[in-house]
Amino acid sequence: MRRILAAPALLLALTHLDLLPKSIAAAAPGSVGGAPASPQPGAPVAPPRSAQNAAASATEPPALTAAPSEETPGPSAGSTKLPGLGARPSAPAAEARPPSDPTQRRNWLKAALDDALAAPTLAKSKMGVLVIESDGGKPLYARGEKTELNAASNVKIVTSAAALALLGPEYRWRTTLSVVAGPKGSPFGPGGEIAGDLFLKGFGDPALGTQDLAAMANDLAAMGCKHVKGAIVADEAFFDGTHVGPAYDQKNDSTPSRAPSAALSLNGNVIEITVIPGSKGGAAARVIVDPPSAAFSVTGRIVTAATGPTLTTIDTRDDPGGHTQIVVSGRARLGSDPRSYRRRVTNPPLFSAHVLKALLERRGISVAQPPRLGVTPGQGMRILATHESPPMGVVAHELNKRSNNFVAEQVLRTLGAEIIGRPGTWDKGLEAVARYLAALGIRKGTYQMNNGSGLYDSNRFSAEQIATVLRGAMRDFRIAAEFMSSLAIAGTDGTIGHRMGSTPAERFVRAKTGTLAGASCLSGFAGSPGHSPLIFSILMNDVPSATDARRVQDRVAELLVAYIEADAAVKP
Repeated sequence: MRRILAAPALLLALTHLDLLPKSIAAAAPGSVGGAPASPQPGAPVAPPRSAQNAAASATEPPALTAAPSEETPGPSAGSTKLPGLGARPSAPAAEARPPSDPTQRRNWLKAALDDALAAPTLAKSKMGVLVIESDGGKPLYARGEKTELNAASNVKIVTSAAALALLGPEYRWRTTLSVVAGPKGSPFGPGGEIAGDLFLKGFGDPALGTQDLAAMANDLAAMGCKHVKGAIVADEAFFDGTHVGPAYDQKNDSTPSRAPSAALSLNGNVIEITVIPGSKGGAAARVIVDPPSAAFSVTGRIVTAATGPTLTTIDTRDDPGGHTQIVVSGRARLGSDPRSYRRRVTNPPLFSAHVLKALLERRGISVAQPPRLGVTPGQGMRILATHESPPMGVVAHELNKRSNNFVAEQVLRTLGAEIIGRPGTWDKGLEAVARYLAALGIRKGTYQMNNGSGLYDSNRFSAEQIATVLRGAMRDFRIAAEFMSSLAIAGTDGTIGHRMGSTPAERFVRAKTGTLAGASCLSGFAGSPGHSPLIFSILMNDVPSATDARRVQDRVAELLVAYIEADAAVKP
């Protein structure tokens, strides 16, 4: 049986953050299919220590000595040899190391960060920067840290931390296939026939894929099912019927970043469209949709061109019948390789039902009527097949490492359904997050959050608030491991897999990126074996060049690693 944290224990469940007077007593058992608990007021919470402005005045870095060419093995400061890893990248020989004296080292850090953030191309940009110690929360560097800025996808830090804390890393989503049970409880009539409808019910699974529906179809075939006399009924009642999130209407394109959200969703509500050039100039190119389904209709034509410019346009639009219309146009180069495009679907529940119908027919199970939307009856049902998602702790990787907007909105609406009450809505999800933030000392009204992904011009947080959430998640033993592992690793994976490689920060920084037009953010942890990590948040708005902004952010992270490793005090 899955377990989620019941609403009456919402604030008590956050005592592991070292912010409340007592630790949580228990988590109420429940399942995705069970009735949600009613929220009740929690115990009084004490606000966390607020980050303060760094008191040190700007000084020139003191004279430094060059780093030695070799380091002593083991977890000592500046160690380049670690068990199980290859040689660690070293700082350039010409780059001096910070001093080991604590006061001089702090002055060095302030001067070095001031210098890095003074990039001429960012002179007119708005910045909020905060660096704090993870143990006591003491600020080491602060610049505009209380200014509310567009945090872009750094909002996913808030969404993921709240979901892990309130639902638990072990939380799983379910998807079920069920029928109205017969008089004797049997799901099938003569010849393996389901006399009525087959209900496909979703509970918000952000990871459901075609292969999962195929496994459910296999289960039905193994039970002897041969025919469905009714239809496949797509049930999305776990969320409300809204598919487009707040602020998503600020743009109107078909890219996967704007994939809709629904309780019954499949493949991230994205399809792959492949264009294969014809065999000669002037011939029509082939357009293949994956997964194949009657939920799509393709209109338009792509011409194969032997010469001249080639430009292909592919968009998806709503069809009056609930289908997704794929509109194609343009030219494809003769002899070129097939090219694939990923585009959002427009009606996720019907898309899922159509794909299931095709999979059932492939397994020899015919379905008499076309898929339709509906609600599963509350009684007299027999579940024939169930799929369970990966746990929240694994799904969080897709949310933070790969910054998946669709996953963020599914998680936020799930919070609303489980913590506040069904059906899950964006407003209810935001209320659940607000309760989590309040327990960290971040009051409603001091920030602006309208969706779970951070998309577009709709969310405002300060660097101080993002750092507070990072520290709260890190210090909550129940979720710390899953949260930390969900962040991208410098030079290794995720959205910073291509950043800070071959520098001392490689593998020593875990962070979440955020990028929108004019906004660039990086927040997370800089660490080193034998030392407590530093927590940092860098929010930049009105940036003329995202490349320059990232370069500065990477430099800041590298300086933090150098600062940590100059500390002679090594912890066991």
